[in-house]
Amino acid sequence: MRKPAFSLTAILICSVLAAQQPSEQEMNKSVAGAFFEQVLSQGQLEHYPDSHAGNFVAHGAERDYSLAEDMAAAKEERTAMPDMRVKVNEVVAERDLVSVFWTATGTNTHEGMGFPASGKRITVNGMTLFRFRDGKIVEEWSVFDMLSAMRQAGVLPAK
Repeated sequence: MRKPAFSLTAILICSVLAAQQPSEQEMNKSVAGAFFEQVLSQGQLEHYPDSHAGNFVAHGAERDYSLAEDMAAAKEERTAMPDMRVKVNEVVAERDLVSVFWTATGTNTHEGMGFPASGKRITVNGMTLFRFRDGKIVEEWSVFDMLSAMRQAGVLPAK
């Protein structure tokens, strides 16, 4: 009779412990969300390396970008739109991948990102797919509506 009671107790303890441990996917989602909400939205760019691996690669349409280049691009975005805020709308994780659907809003008060200072408010939706390894972002693929941003900034005529 002791064996079944012991087994049942061990199963219950393991179940409770497993329920308390966040999954790797949940931890990755947390890192991705914090990156958007704190680093990008609040302009805490010095914390970029907290979430990104040193060998990070951002895959662009025409070439890949290093961590230093990605950080420089984020700094340029922040320069062009100092009041930029990034809202995380949805975060989904599968295996070692985390997808973030986000909305960035800011006023284009300074030159940057190829835009002259227009003083216009810009709102852009985008999606970013991150690959994680050991709790850090190692790869990124991002898409957003640059055409809409250019129209809102007055760089291109509205529809």
